[in-house]
Amino acid sequence: MNIVNKLTLRQLLLNKRRTLVTIIGTIISVAMITAVASLGVSFMDMMQRQVISDEGEWHVLYENVNRTQLEAIKNDEETKDVILSRDVGYALLGASQNNNKPYIYIEEYNSEGFSNFPVKLKEGRYPDKNNEIIISEAIITNGQVDYKIGDILSLDIGQRVSKDEQEADVVLSQKTQLQKYQGKVQEVLTKENTKIYTVVGIMERPTWEYTWSPGYTAISYIDESMMNSKKEVNVSVLLDDVDFTLFENAKDIASQNDIKKVSFHENLLRYYGVVESDRIRGMIFNLSAIITVIIMVGSISLIYNAFAISVSERSRHLGMLSSVGATKRQKKNSVFFEGTLIGLISIPIGIIAGLVGIDTTFMFINSIIKEALSLSESLRLIVLPETILIATSVSIITIFTSTYIPAKRASNISAIDAIRQTADVKITQKDVKTSILTRNIFGIEGELGLKNLKRNKSRYRATVLSLIISMILFLSVSYFTSSLEKSILLSQDGVNYDIEVFFNDRDKTKQEDLIRKITSLDNIVDANSIASLDVRSWIQEDFIADYLKGDHEEILKNGKYPYNIKLIALDDQALMAYAKEVGVDFKKLMGAEEPFAIIIDTVRFEEAKTGRIVESKVINTEIGQKLDLEFYDSEFEKYIPIDSVEIAALVDKVPMGISSINYKDSFNVIVSEDAFYKIIQDNMNMSESVNRALYLKSDNPLKLQEDSEEIQGLYGEDEMAIYNIYMNRKREEQMIVLMSVFTYAFVLLIASICVANIFNTISTSIALRKREFAMLKSVGMTPKEFNKMINYESLFYGIKALLYGLPISFVVMYLIHKTLMVKFGFVFEIPWVSVSIAIIAVFVIVGVSMLYSSKKIKRENIIDVLKQEII
Repeated sequence: MNIVNKLTLRQLLLNKRRTLVTIIGTIISVAMITAVASLGVSFMDMMQRQVISDEGEWHVLYENVNRTQLEAIKNDEETKDVILSRDVGYALLGASQNNNKPYIYIEEYNSEGFSNFPVKLKEGRYPDKNNEIIISEAIITNGQVDYKIGDILSLDIGQRVSKDEQEADVVLSQKTQLQKYQGKVQEVLTKENTKIYTVVGIMERPTWEYTWSPGYTAISYIDESMMNSKKEVNVSVLLDDVDFTLFENAKDIASQNDIKKVSFHENLLRYYGVVESDRIRGMIFNLSAIITVIIMVGSISLIYNAFAISVSERSRHLGMLSSVGATKRQKKNSVFFEGTLIGLISIPIGIIAGLVGIDTTFMFINSIIKEALSLSESLRLIVLPETILIATSVSIITIFTSTYIPAKRASNISAIDAIRQTADVKITQKDVKTSILTRNIFGIEGELGLKNLKRNKSRYRATVLSLIISMILFLSVSYFTSSLEKSILLSQDGVNYDIEVFFNDRDKTKQEDLIRKITSLDNIVDANSIASLDVRSWIQEDFIADYLKGDHEEILKNGKYPYNIKLIALDDQALMAYAKEVGVDFKKLMGAEEPFAIIIDTVRFEEAKTGRIVESKVINTEIGQKLDLEFYDSEFEKYIPIDSVEIAALVDKVPMGISSINYKDSFNVIVSEDAFYKIIQDNMNMSESVNRALYLKSDNPLKLQEDSEEIQGLYGEDEMAIYNIYMNRKREEQMIVLMSVFTYAFVLLIASICVANIFNTISTSIALRKREFAMLKSVGMTPKEFNKMINYESLFYGIKALLYGLPISFVVMYLIHKTLMVKFGFVFEIPWVSVSIAIIAVFVIVGVSMLYSSKKIKRENIIDVLKQEII
């Protein structure tokens, strides 16, 4: 080590505070990059494993593949493994006690299917011969059929075929419930073959089996060696490399081998970041680029400020070296040596701190998430070499840049100027000039504070830059996470209930009796009874949605556009809760002579041409306006006018059982039951057209379904239909909550970094101004005046940061919004809550940082500080 480097090392050791602050700033920066990257990768990893647990691990599906086509798929160089499956058909389960599930539904897998599909064995073993079978435990628990391992089953297997007299025969699938009408089954089971199976295992009820499916699932074995040229199977393929080329490659294989249908496991592939659409790929790339740039700028600012805030002190040290004969090269090498030492200490610690911090966070939240969302998988720390490489590279480049600037500045000025710091401190009248208005408003303390900022431009700019970067970082990430959450919500089906009970019988008295009996059952968390009627209203062209204007001139009649409306009645209890939620006076909805209504004016729909999911106002009307309604009377084959409703509120929230997904020109209108039945009371055809349904949330949906089916059996199976879709709601809620956890953790992490950045920058800046403050006190500045000066400096910092930071933040938000609009359509809205938090936080953090730092300086002895040369 040469003499210059020895002096540099001594300088770092003697000036421990500045060295420590610089090291901490670099550690925080490296930790931020490492933590953010690891958080994203770990979240995607957990979602991949969760989808595999729920739906199985496969990437591409080829349907109805023969022996020759199978060989072509297996020989493809991208194929890692193949899973064979086949839907064999249905057989009667004669002893079933569930009238809605009279069948056993048989599928076949090869051994890879049992490994990669979510088949969870409870007892026994998997079949390894084509005459062996495993059955669902639901056959025993729900169907009350006493099967056990070792039983021999002789099954006549065929397909379900509907027998509707008005339509051609249709082959029915597991997605279609048992066809009944007036108590009679309206389907037959064809017989294709008879097979004898030995029960070798019992499995949990498969998650992919719909609760209304008429067949209990059983799975046998496909023996590939026994396949002939006529036998067809479905082939699910696992690939070696999951990337964007898999879509084109799979379609080429299908085309070259005359395979009619190929599909992809989109739910899994999206968590690899692999999507088929070029537009969506572009959106993901642009979003990733924007967020990466934001994080990188934040990281760079952390490290740069840690160095730049004390540029003048390093310049003095380099000037001293120059005065004793150090060359420009030696001075530069001295600064690079300092940066290298700090990097060697900071980078490894920063990487470890980032990984440990994220891993510790996962340890705390895993149990909460798994219990709340019934997840089978948990977050685990995933460390990729790319993460470490990026964090290290960015830190090295930033440290090099941050050290190069002061080295170059010091090497280009004379030794005496560097020692006296004439380039850093501006004392000309022009440079420190302030307006008369400043003294009039803020007094002498405010003027002194502003002059201090103008005089120390280097430190001032570094501090303001730190505030601006932190503000942009926080607001951009906040907007990104909220927009991402909104996009997830838009892409979901909006299922907000577990069970739907649809009443086929139009007798209102009988419906209410059934509703009372069902809602008295156990395991119900929430219930909502809804009556609905399809009507129409002609809306003035000025009030129709913007996206309908101009393209539908041929539909307009007398300057009006026809909207399809679902008129919905909520019972009094549900309406009271809903009115409170959306801020509407319940008494207004109940007590008026003319019916008042709540209009759900925000709808979601998918554009046919672009595939974008759009959220928009469906109607541009106002509260107090009236909707003239009309009903299509099939008896007279024309629309007839009915009562009007007055708009009491325009809202975007939907009650349980109502979906926000609609057609472009339709929306929902909520009224009270009294108003609803008053509207329809004089028309029998309207009464016959009313649909009634009960929507339920449950803490045990399967048990509630069974209890409801018992009531259904007592009243007659045609009286109502039961649809249990709790798995759909569960998946949607899991996705939304997990995304919320991820996004809020991201925002919290960024916010913490921003606070650390600001505090670090300001405290260092204040610490380097000891002599300046001592001089002010020596000429008679009182503690009260000193505090006022510090407060005004904080105010000036905050104002300057807001003037630059807010406009730049709004531009970045808009870029994020425009990027998301490739797939989604919703209005750009400035997140004023986040903006308010940022504004308040800037002044609070700056004020606290400056007061904390200045309080420590107050303890210093004035004489000692004035005599002291800052090392």
